[in-house]
Amino acid sequence: MKIKQTIIRLGSTVREPYLAWVAAMIVGLGLFAVLFRRGYDDPYITYRYAANLSAGYGFVYNPGTATLSTTTPLFGLILAPVAFWGWPVPLVANLVGCLSHASGGLALWYLGDRWGNQLAGIMAALLYVFFPLPLTTVGSETMPAMALTLWSFVCAAQGRQWLTGFLLGVSVWLRPDGVLAGPVALLMMVVSGGAWRQWQRWPWKAALLWIIIVAAGLGLAWMVYGIPLPVTLYAKQQQALIPGFYDFGDRLWVTLSEYLRQPLYQAVFGLAGLGLVATIRTPYWLFPIGWAVLYGLAYTVLHVAGYFWYVAPLLIGLAPAFGLGVQTVIDWLQRFGGQRLATIGLIVLVGVTIAWFSGAVYRIGQQIDPRLTVYRAAGEWLAAHTPPDARVAALEIGIIGYYAQRPMVDIAGLLQPDIAAQLGTGGFVAAASYALEFYHPDYLVWQEQALPLLSHRPDLVERCPVVATIPDPRYPQPLTIYQCRW
Repeated sequence: MKIKQTIIRLGSTVREPYLAWVAAMIVGLGLFAVLFRRGYDDPYITYRYAANLSAGYGFVYNPGTATLSTTTPLFGLILAPVAFWGWPVPLVANLVGCLSHASGGLALWYLGDRWGNQLAGIMAALLYVFFPLPLTTVGSETMPAMALTLWSFVCAAQGRQWLTGFLLGVSVWLRPDGVLAGPVALLMMVVSGGAWRQWQRWPWKAALLWIIIVAAGLGLAWMVYGIPLPVTLYAKQQQALIPGFYDFGDRLWVTLSEYLRQPLYQAVFGLAGLGLVATIRTPYWLFPIGWAVLYGLAYTVLHVAGYFWYVAPLLIGLAPAFGLGVQTVIDWLQRFGGQRLATIGLIVLVGVTIAWFSGAVYRIGQQIDPRLTVYRAAGEWLAAHTPPDARVAALEIGIIGYYAQRPMVDIAGLLQPDIAAQLGTGGFVAAASYALEFYHPDYLVWQEQALPLLSHRPDLVERCPVVATIPDPRYPQPLTIYQCRW
Protein backbone atom coordinates (compact mmCIF):
# COMPACT_ATOMS: atom_id res chain seq x y z
CA MET A 1 0.00 0.00 0.00
CA LYS A 2 2.84 2.38 0.85
CA ILE A 3 4.47 1.85 -2.54
CA LYS A 4 1.26 2.77 -4.33
CA GLN A 5 0.87 5.88 -2.19
CA THR A 6 4.46 6.89 -2.90
CA ILE A 7 4.02 6.38 -6.64
CA ILE A 8 0.78 8.36 -6.59
CA ARG A 9 2.52 11.24 -4.80
CA LEU A 10 5.38 11.07 -7.30
CA GLY A 11 2.94 10.92 -10.17
CA SER A 12 1.14 13.95 -8.80
CA THR A 13 4.10 16.06 -9.93
CA VAL A 14 2.83 15.39 -13.45
CA ARG A 15 -0.09 17.64 -12.58
CA GLU A 16 2.40 20.47 -11.92
CA PRO A 17 3.24 21.42 -15.53
CA TYR A 18 6.20 23.62 -14.67
CA LEU A 19 7.93 21.01 -12.52
CA ALA A 20 7.31 18.25 -15.04
CA TRP A 21 8.59 20.26 -17.99
CA VAL A 22 11.60 21.55 -16.07
CA ALA A 23 12.49 17.95 -15.19
CA ALA A 24 12.09 16.90 -18.82
CA MET A 25 14.27 19.80 -19.96
CA ILE A 26 17.00 18.85 -17.51
CA VAL A 27 16.94 15.26 -18.79
CA GLY A 28 17.00 16.46 -22.40
CA LEU A 29 19.96 18.75 -21.76
CA GLY A 30 21.74 15.88 -20.03
CA LEU A 31 21.23 13.69 -23.10
CA PHE A 32 22.48 16.52 -25.31
CA ALA A 33 25.62 16.91 -23.19
CA VAL A 34 26.46 13.28 -23.94
CA LEU A 35 25.23 13.01 -27.54
CA PHE A 36 25.97 16.44 -29.04
CA ARG A 37 28.85 15.17 -31.19
CA ARG A 38 26.88 12.36 -32.80
CA GLY A 39 25.30 12.34 -36.23
CA TYR A 40 24.93 10.36 -39.42
CA ASP A 41 24.58 11.06 -43.11
CA ASP A 42 20.86 10.98 -43.83
CA PRO A 43 19.70 14.02 -41.77
CA TYR A 44 22.16 16.28 -43.58
CA ILE A 45 19.91 16.08 -46.63
CA THR A 46 17.26 17.92 -44.64
CA TYR A 47 19.87 20.32 -43.26
CA ARG A 48 20.71 21.31 -46.84
CA TYR A 49 17.04 21.96 -47.59
CA ALA A 50 16.99 24.27 -44.58
CA ALA A 51 20.21 26.00 -45.65
CA ASN A 52 18.99 26.53 -49.21
CA LEU A 53 15.67 27.94 -48.01
CA SER A 54 17.44 30.35 -45.68
CA ALA A 55 19.74 31.42 -48.56
CA GLY A 56 16.78 32.20 -50.81
CA TYR A 57 17.07 29.22 -53.17
CA GLY A 58 13.76 27.73 -52.09
CA PHE A 59 12.97 24.53 -50.24
CA VAL A 60 15.06 22.34 -52.56
CA TYR A 61 18.20 20.25 -52.38
CA ASN A 62 19.76 21.25 -55.71
CA PRO A 63 18.89 24.89 -56.45
CA GLY A 64 16.74 25.13 -59.54
CA THR A 65 15.48 21.54 -59.27
CA ALA A 66 12.20 21.03 -57.41
CA THR A 67 12.52 17.52 -55.97
CA LEU A 68 11.15 16.45 -52.58
CA SER A 69 13.97 14.29 -51.27
CA THR A 70 13.53 14.92 -47.57
CA THR A 71 11.08 12.78 -45.63
CA THR A 72 10.64 15.52 -43.05
CA PRO A 73 9.65 18.88 -44.58
CA LEU A 74 8.55 20.30 -41.24
CA PHE A 75 11.92 19.57 -39.62
CA GLY A 76 13.63 21.37 -42.49
CA LEU A 77 11.34 24.37 -42.09
CA ILE A 78 12.05 24.45 -38.35
CA LEU A 79 15.80 24.44 -39.00
CA ALA A 80 15.69 27.08 -41.75
CA PRO A 81 15.78 30.04 -39.28
CA VAL A 82 18.69 28.33 -37.53
CA ALA A 83 20.62 28.32 -40.81
CA PHE A 84 19.57 31.91 -41.54
CA TRP A 85 20.95 33.12 -38.21
CA GLY A 86 24.22 31.30 -38.88
CA TRP A 87 23.91 28.85 -36.02
CA PRO A 88 25.31 25.31 -36.45
CA VAL A 89 22.35 23.40 -37.87
CA PRO A 90 23.60 19.86 -36.96
CA LEU A 91 24.22 20.91 -33.35
CA VAL A 92 20.80 22.56 -32.99
CA ALA A 93 19.15 19.52 -34.60
CA ASN A 94 20.80 17.33 -31.95
CA LEU A 95 19.50 19.64 -29.21
CA VAL A 96 15.96 19.55 -30.62
CA GLY A 97 16.14 15.77 -30.78
CA CYS A 98 17.30 15.35 -27.19
CA LEU A 99 14.75 17.78 -25.75
CA SER A 100 11.91 16.25 -27.74
CA HIS A 101 12.97 12.76 -26.66
CA ALA A 102 12.77 13.76 -23.01
CA SER A 103 9.33 15.23 -23.67
CA GLY A 104 8.28 11.88 -25.16
CA GLY A 105 9.17 10.23 -21.88
CA LEU A 106 7.10 12.85 -20.09
CA ALA A 107 4.16 11.99 -22.35
CA LEU A 108 4.33 8.35 -21.23
CA TRP A 109 4.37 9.58 -17.63
CA TYR A 110 1.23 11.60 -18.32
CA LEU A 111 -0.48 8.58 -19.89
CA GLY A 112 0.33 6.46 -16.85
CA ASP A 113 -1.13 9.09 -14.55
CA ARG A 114 -4.20 9.49 -16.77
CA TRP A 115 -4.92 5.78 -16.85
CA GLY A 116 -4.23 5.11 -13.16
CA ASN A 117 -0.98 3.19 -13.76
CA GLN A 118 1.54 5.63 -12.31
CA LEU A 119 4.32 3.09 -11.80
CA ALA A 120 3.85 1.71 -15.31
CA GLY A 121 4.04 5.23 -16.71
CA ILE A 122 7.19 6.06 -14.77
CA MET A 123 8.98 2.86 -15.79
CA ALA A 124 7.83 3.26 -19.40
CA ALA A 125 9.23 6.80 -19.41
CA LEU A 126 12.49 5.59 -17.88
CA LEU A 127 13.00 2.91 -20.52
CA TYR A 128 11.89 5.22 -23.31
CA VAL A 129 14.34 7.99 -22.45
CA PHE A 130 17.41 5.80 -21.96
CA PHE A 131 16.89 2.91 -24.38
CA PRO A 132 19.90 3.07 -26.74
CA LEU A 133 18.34 2.60 -30.19
CA PRO A 134 16.43 5.90 -30.57
CA LEU A 135 19.41 7.82 -29.20
CA THR A 136 21.51 6.66 -32.16
CA THR A 137 19.12 8.61 -34.42
CA VAL A 138 19.93 11.95 -32.77
CA GLY A 139 20.05 14.76 -35.31
CA SER A 140 17.22 13.39 -37.40
CA GLU A 141 13.47 13.83 -37.14
CA THR A 142 12.98 10.38 -35.59
CA MET A 143 12.91 11.42 -31.93
CA PRO A 144 10.76 14.53 -32.51
CA ALA A 145 8.33 12.41 -34.54
CA MET A 146 8.14 9.80 -31.78
CA ALA A 147 7.47 12.51 -29.20
CA LEU A 148 4.78 14.11 -31.36
CA THR A 149 3.05 10.74 -31.72
CA LEU A 150 3.01 10.22 -27.96
CA TRP A 151 1.74 13.73 -27.26
CA SER A 152 -1.07 13.24 -29.75
CA PHE A 153 -2.03 10.18 -27.68
CA VAL A 154 -1.91 12.26 -24.48
CA CYS A 155 -4.22 14.89 -25.97
CA ALA A 156 -6.51 12.17 -27.26
CA ALA A 157 -6.67 10.58 -23.81
CA GLN A 158 -7.57 13.98 -22.37
CA GLY A 159 -10.31 14.46 -24.96
CA ARG A 160 -8.78 17.65 -26.39
CA GLN A 161 -10.13 17.47 -29.92
CA TRP A 162 -8.62 20.54 -31.58
CA LEU A 163 -5.16 19.98 -30.17
CA THR A 164 -5.28 16.28 -31.02
CA GLY A 165 -6.26 17.02 -34.61
CA PHE A 166 -3.54 19.64 -34.92
CA LEU A 167 -0.79 17.37 -33.58
CA LEU A 168 -1.94 14.49 -35.77
CA GLY A 169 -1.85 16.69 -38.86
CA VAL A 170 1.52 18.22 -38.06
CA SER A 171 3.03 14.77 -37.41
CA VAL A 172 2.43 13.88 -41.06
CA TRP A 173 4.40 16.95 -42.12
CA LEU A 174 7.18 15.82 -39.79
CA ARG A 175 7.20 12.27 -41.20
CA PRO A 176 4.75 10.72 -43.68
CA ASP A 177 4.36 7.64 -41.48
CA GLY A 178 2.83 10.00 -38.90
CA VAL A 179 -0.46 9.30 -40.67
CA LEU A 180 -0.56 6.01 -38.76
CA ALA A 181 -1.12 7.85 -35.48
CA GLY A 182 -4.38 9.35 -36.72
CA PRO A 183 -6.64 6.28 -36.65
CA VAL A 184 -5.14 5.13 -33.33
CA ALA A 185 -5.61 8.47 -31.58
CA LEU A 186 -9.13 8.96 -32.95
CA LEU A 187 -10.12 5.46 -31.87
CA MET A 188 -8.68 6.22 -28.44
CA MET A 189 -10.93 9.29 -28.19
CA VAL A 190 -14.00 7.27 -29.18
CA VAL A 191 -13.29 4.55 -26.60
CA SER A 192 -12.05 6.72 -23.74
CA GLY A 193 -14.98 9.09 -24.16
CA GLY A 194 -17.34 6.22 -23.50
CA ALA A 195 -19.42 7.26 -26.49
CA TRP A 196 -18.50 4.67 -29.06
CA ARG A 197 -22.14 3.76 -29.50
CA GLN A 198 -23.14 7.38 -30.12
CA TRP A 199 -21.60 8.54 -33.38
CA GLN A 200 -22.67 12.12 -32.71
CA ARG A 201 -20.12 12.26 -29.87
CA TRP A 202 -17.24 10.88 -31.90
CA PRO A 203 -14.18 13.18 -32.34
CA TRP A 204 -15.33 14.71 -35.60
CA LYS A 205 -13.56 18.02 -35.01
CA ALA A 206 -10.23 16.30 -34.42
CA ALA A 207 -10.69 14.14 -37.51
CA LEU A 208 -11.64 17.13 -39.66
CA LEU A 209 -8.66 19.22 -38.59
CA TRP A 210 -6.34 16.24 -39.10
CA ILE A 211 -7.67 15.68 -42.63
CA ILE A 212 -7.42 19.39 -43.50
CA ILE A 213 -3.78 19.68 -42.40
CA VAL A 214 -2.77 16.46 -44.15
CA ALA A 215 -4.60 17.44 -47.34
CA ALA A 216 -2.99 20.89 -47.27
CA GLY A 217 0.45 19.32 -47.03
CA LEU A 218 -0.21 16.88 -49.85
CA GLY A 219 -1.64 19.62 -52.04
CA LEU A 220 1.27 21.97 -51.38
CA ALA A 221 3.79 19.21 -52.15
CA TRP A 222 1.94 18.37 -55.35
CA MET A 223 1.97 22.00 -56.52
CA VAL A 224 5.64 22.59 -55.71
CA TYR A 225 7.20 19.22 -56.54
CA GLY A 226 4.67 17.55 -58.82
CA ILE A 227 4.20 14.59 -56.44
CA PRO A 228 2.64 14.41 -52.96
CA LEU A 229 5.23 12.10 -51.37
CA PRO A 230 9.04 12.19 -51.15
CA VAL A 231 10.88 10.38 -53.96
CA THR A 232 12.95 8.69 -51.27
CA LEU A 233 10.25 6.05 -50.73
CA TYR A 234 10.89 4.58 -54.17
CA ALA A 235 14.66 4.76 -53.64
CA LYS A 236 14.46 2.93 -50.29
CA GLN A 237 12.25 0.25 -51.85
CA GLN A 238 14.78 -0.23 -54.64
CA GLN A 239 17.62 -0.42 -52.13
CA ALA A 240 15.79 -3.25 -50.36
CA LEU A 241 16.02 -5.26 -53.61
CA ILE A 242 19.83 -5.16 -53.71
CA PRO A 243 21.16 -8.68 -53.05
CA GLY A 244 22.45 -8.95 -49.50
CA PHE A 245 20.85 -5.65 -48.43
CA TYR A 246 18.61 -5.62 -45.34
CA ASP A 247 14.93 -4.82 -45.65
CA PHE A 248 12.88 -3.64 -42.67
CA GLY A 249 12.04 -7.15 -41.47
CA ASP A 250 15.69 -8.20 -41.66
CA ARG A 251 16.83 -5.16 -39.72
CA LEU A 252 14.20 -5.72 -37.04
CA TRP A 253 15.24 -9.34 -36.61
CA VAL A 254 18.96 -8.49 -36.47
CA THR A 255 18.31 -5.71 -33.95
CA LEU A 256 16.27 -7.96 -31.68
CA SER A 257 18.86 -10.73 -31.94
CA GLU A 258 21.65 -8.38 -30.91
CA TYR A 259 19.75 -7.13 -27.89
CA LEU A 260 18.62 -10.57 -26.79
CA ARG A 261 22.21 -11.75 -26.51
CA GLN A 262 22.51 -9.62 -23.36
CA PRO A 263 20.84 -10.73 -20.10
CA LEU A 264 19.46 -7.30 -19.18
CA TYR A 265 17.67 -6.93 -22.49
CA GLN A 266 16.32 -10.44 -22.09
CA ALA A 267 14.79 -9.24 -18.82
CA VAL A 268 13.45 -6.09 -20.52
CA PHE A 269 11.72 -8.07 -23.26
CA GLY A 270 10.54 -10.66 -20.75
CA LEU A 271 8.90 -7.96 -18.64
CA ALA A 272 7.41 -6.48 -21.81
CA GLY A 273 5.86 -9.86 -22.60
CA LEU A 274 4.39 -9.95 -19.13
CA GLY A 275 3.11 -6.42 -19.66
CA LEU A 276 1.28 -7.49 -22.81
CA VAL A 277 -0.60 -10.04 -20.73
CA ALA A 278 -1.33 -7.34 -18.14
CA THR A 279 -3.11 -5.20 -20.75
CA ILE A 280 -6.11 -7.44 -20.11
CA ARG A 281 -6.62 -5.40 -16.94
CA THR A 282 -5.35 -2.10 -18.36
CA PRO A 283 -6.46 -2.12 -22.01
CA TYR A 284 -5.82 1.56 -22.70
CA TRP A 285 -2.11 0.81 -23.07
CA LEU A 286 -3.00 -1.24 -26.13
CA PHE A 287 -3.26 2.00 -28.10
CA PRO A 288 0.47 2.88 -28.14
CA ILE A 289 1.34 -0.81 -28.33
CA GLY A 290 -1.11 -1.24 -31.19
CA TRP A 291 0.41 1.77 -32.94
CA ALA A 292 3.81 0.06 -32.83
CA VAL A 293 2.31 -3.10 -34.36
CA LEU A 294 0.62 -1.04 -37.08
CA TYR A 295 3.88 0.81 -37.75
CA GLY A 296 5.86 -2.41 -38.07
CA LEU A 297 3.30 -3.93 -40.42
CA ALA A 298 3.26 -0.80 -42.59
CA TYR A 299 7.02 -0.78 -43.04
CA THR A 300 7.03 -4.50 -43.72
CA VAL A 301 4.38 -4.11 -46.43
CA LEU A 302 6.22 -1.13 -47.95
CA HIS A 303 9.33 -3.34 -48.17
CA VAL A 304 11.84 -0.55 -47.70
CA ALA A 305 15.52 -0.90 -46.94
CA GLY A 306 16.16 -1.70 -43.30
CA TYR A 307 17.83 1.27 -41.65
CA PHE A 308 18.17 1.52 -37.88
CA TRP A 309 16.14 4.72 -37.70
CA TYR A 310 13.12 2.88 -39.09
CA VAL A 311 13.20 0.37 -36.22
CA ALA A 312 13.68 2.90 -33.41
CA PRO A 313 10.02 4.13 -33.20
CA LEU A 314 8.89 0.65 -32.16
CA LEU A 315 10.03 1.67 -28.68
CA ILE A 316 6.68 3.48 -28.41
CA GLY A 317 5.12 0.04 -28.00
CA LEU A 318 7.94 -1.64 -26.06
CA ALA A 319 8.18 0.99 -23.31
CA PRO A 320 4.55 0.78 -22.08
CA ALA A 321 4.65 -3.02 -22.19
CA PHE A 322 7.83 -2.95 -20.08
CA GLY A 323 6.26 -0.50 -17.62
CA LEU A 324 3.21 -2.71 -17.19
CA GLY A 325 5.45 -5.73 -16.69
CA VAL A 326 7.35 -3.97 -13.91
CA GLN A 327 4.12 -2.89 -12.23
CA THR A 328 2.82 -6.47 -12.39
CA VAL A 329 5.99 -7.84 -10.78
CA ILE A 330 5.90 -5.25 -7.99
CA ASP A 331 2.23 -6.02 -7.34
CA TRP A 332 3.07 -9.73 -7.07
CA LEU A 333 5.96 -9.04 -4.70
CA GLN A 334 3.77 -6.91 -2.48
CA ARG A 335 0.97 -9.45 -2.46
CA PHE A 336 3.07 -12.52 -1.70
CA GLY A 337 6.14 -11.08 0.03
CA GLY A 338 4.91 -7.97 1.74
CA GLN A 339 5.81 -4.31 1.61
CA ARG A 340 9.53 -4.73 2.29
CA LEU A 341 10.10 -7.23 -0.54
CA ALA A 342 8.15 -5.07 -2.96
CA THR A 343 10.19 -2.02 -2.01
CA ILE A 344 13.45 -3.91 -2.45
CA GLY A 345 12.28 -5.26 -5.79
CA LEU A 346 11.36 -1.80 -7.03
CA ILE A 347 14.67 -0.31 -5.91
CA VAL A 348 16.59 -3.09 -7.63
CA LEU A 349 14.62 -2.78 -10.86
CA VAL A 350 14.92 1.00 -10.99
CA GLY A 351 18.57 0.99 -9.94
CA VAL A 352 19.66 -1.65 -12.43
CA THR A 353 17.70 0.01 -15.24
CA ILE A 354 19.22 3.44 -14.58
CA ALA A 355 22.76 2.13 -14.06
CA TRP A 356 22.80 -0.11 -17.11
CA PHE A 357 21.17 2.29 -19.53
CA SER A 358 23.15 5.30 -18.29
CA GLY A 359 26.29 3.38 -19.21
CA ALA A 360 24.79 2.53 -22.59
CA VAL A 361 23.95 6.20 -23.22
CA TYR A 362 27.52 7.21 -22.36
CA ARG A 363 28.95 4.60 -24.72
CA ILE A 364 26.70 5.83 -27.52
CA GLY A 365 28.03 9.34 -26.96
CA GLN A 366 31.58 8.06 -27.43
CA GLN A 367 30.82 6.15 -30.63
CA ILE A 368 31.17 8.83 -33.29
CA ASP A 369 30.61 7.82 -36.91
CA PRO A 370 33.95 8.40 -38.72
CA ARG A 371 32.05 9.45 -41.82
CA LEU A 372 31.20 12.70 -40.07
CA THR A 373 34.85 13.73 -40.33
CA VAL A 374 35.68 12.05 -43.64
CA TYR A 375 32.65 13.30 -45.55
CA ARG A 376 32.91 16.78 -44.09
CA ALA A 377 36.54 16.98 -45.24
CA ALA A 378 35.49 15.88 -48.73
CA GLY A 379 32.67 18.43 -48.83
CA GLU A 380 34.91 21.25 -47.65
CA TRP A 381 37.55 20.31 -50.27
CA LEU A 382 34.91 20.48 -52.98
CA ALA A 383 33.66 23.83 -51.69
CA ALA A 384 37.21 25.23 -51.77
CA HIS A 385 38.53 23.74 -55.03
CA THR A 386 35.62 23.46 -57.46
CA PRO A 387 33.45 26.05 -59.25
CA PRO A 388 30.01 26.68 -57.75
CA ASP A 389 28.21 24.98 -60.63
CA ALA A 390 30.38 21.84 -60.60
CA ARG A 391 28.21 18.73 -60.53
CA VAL A 392 29.34 16.15 -57.96
CA ALA A 393 28.33 12.47 -57.80
CA ALA A 394 28.54 10.54 -54.55
CA LEU A 395 27.00 7.48 -52.92
CA GLU A 396 26.07 9.30 -49.70
CA ILE A 397 25.21 12.89 -50.41
CA GLY A 398 24.13 14.12 -46.98
CA ILE A 399 27.27 15.37 -45.26
CA ILE A 400 29.28 15.85 -48.45
CA GLY A 401 26.52 17.82 -50.14
CA TYR A 402 25.81 19.95 -47.07
CA TYR A 403 29.40 21.16 -46.80
CA ALA A 404 30.17 21.22 -50.53
CA GLN A 405 27.06 23.20 -51.53
CA ARG A 406 27.44 21.95 -55.08
CA PRO A 407 24.81 20.37 -57.38
CA MET A 408 24.78 16.70 -56.36
CA VAL A 409 24.09 13.48 -58.24
CA ASP A 410 22.99 10.84 -55.74
CA ILE A 411 24.08 7.33 -56.62
CA ALA A 412 21.75 5.95 -53.92
CA GLY A 413 18.82 7.43 -55.83
CA LEU A 414 17.46 9.79 -53.18
CA LEU A 415 17.59 12.77 -55.54
CA GLN A 416 17.17 11.21 -58.99
CA PRO A 417 14.52 8.45 -59.24
CA ASP A 418 15.94 7.19 -62.55
CA ILE A 419 19.18 6.34 -60.74
CA ALA A 420 17.19 4.56 -58.02
CA ALA A 421 15.64 2.36 -60.71
CA GLN A 422 19.10 0.86 -61.36
CA LEU A 423 19.60 -0.27 -57.77
CA GLY A 424 17.28 -3.26 -57.70
CA THR A 425 18.94 -4.98 -60.64
CA GLY A 426 22.60 -4.09 -60.29
CA GLY A 427 23.21 -2.51 -56.90
CA PHE A 428 25.22 0.61 -56.17
CA VAL A 429 27.95 -0.08 -58.73
CA ALA A 430 25.41 -0.36 -61.57
CA ALA A 431 23.70 2.80 -60.32
CA ALA A 432 27.05 4.60 -60.25
CA SER A 433 27.84 3.54 -63.81
CA TYR A 434 24.45 4.78 -64.97
CA ALA A 435 24.83 8.07 -63.09
CA LEU A 436 28.23 8.73 -64.65
CA GLU A 437 27.12 7.91 -68.17
CA PHE A 438 23.79 9.77 -68.01
CA TYR A 439 24.55 12.80 -65.81
CA HIS A 440 28.26 13.31 -66.64
CA PRO A 441 29.23 14.74 -63.26
CA ASP A 442 32.30 16.93 -63.06
CA TYR A 443 33.50 15.21 -59.90
CA LEU A 444 33.05 11.79 -58.34
CA VAL A 445 33.51 11.04 -54.63
CA TRP A 446 34.01 7.30 -54.22
CA GLN A 447 35.39 4.63 -51.90
CA GLU A 448 36.86 2.23 -54.44
CA GLN A 449 37.83 -0.43 -51.91
CA ALA A 450 34.29 -0.81 -50.63
CA LEU A 451 32.64 -0.76 -54.07
CA PRO A 452 35.03 -1.45 -56.97
CA LEU A 453 33.94 0.71 -59.89
CA LEU A 454 36.84 2.32 -61.69
CA SER A 455 39.11 -0.70 -61.35
CA HIS A 456 36.77 -2.55 -63.74
CA ARG A 457 36.39 0.40 -66.11
CA PRO A 458 39.67 1.42 -67.78
CA ASP A 459 37.79 4.12 -69.68
CA LEU A 460 36.77 5.75 -66.41
CA VAL A 461 40.29 5.54 -65.03
CA GLU A 462 41.50 7.52 -68.04
CA ARG A 463 38.55 9.92 -68.04
CA CYS A 464 38.43 10.55 -64.27
CA PRO A 465 41.88 11.13 -62.75
CA VAL A 466 42.36 11.45 -59.00
CA VAL A 467 42.50 15.03 -57.74
CA ALA A 468 42.25 14.52 -53.96
CA THR A 469 42.31 11.79 -51.33
CA ILE A 470 40.80 11.96 -47.86
CA PRO A 471 42.13 9.55 -45.19
CA ASP A 472 39.33 7.14 -44.30
CA PRO A 473 39.71 5.26 -41.00
CA ARG A 474 37.11 2.72 -42.13
CA TYR A 475 39.34 1.31 -44.88
CA PRO A 476 43.05 0.97 -45.64
CA GLN A 477 42.52 3.04 -48.79
CA PRO A 478 41.37 6.69 -48.67
CA LEU A 479 38.14 8.23 -49.85
CA THR A 480 38.98 9.52 -53.33
CA ILE A 481 37.78 12.50 -55.32
CA TYR A 482 38.00 12.19 -59.10
CA GLN A 483 37.65 14.96 -61.67
CA CYS A 484 35.85 13.69 -64.78
CA ARG A 485 36.13 15.11 -68.30
CA TRP A 486 33.45 14.11 -70.76
